Amino acid sequence: MAPAQRAAWDAYLTLTLGLLPALLDDRLDSTVNTQLGGVTTRVMQYAPLWGEHGPILVAAVKSAVRLYRAGERGDLIALLRATADRLYLLSASRTPPRRDGRDPTTP
Repeated sequence: MAPAQRAAWDAYLTLTLGLLPALLDDRLDSTVNTQLGGVTTRVMQYAPLWGEHGPILVAAVKSAVRLYRAGERGDLIALLRATADRLYLLSASRTPPRRDGRDPTTP
């Protein structure tokens, strides 16, 4: 697995196995805060590996922090699910998905 794929997979797992379940179960804010911080750190650190998708993911996690601080859990969960989808796609392909939604292997 390429470093960019491994980094995306790691962030995806942290998001889907840690942060989202913590939010959905209404766990203590300290748990959610720690998980959100972990996801944010990973995305900020590895964003340069993801080409044009890196800045999009950085903007998403920054927005997630703002939503968390504002107490907007519903919007936060929706944003994190979309972020998880993008991370999964990045982890599953050697070629990052195109922004226009087309398959990167077709002309």
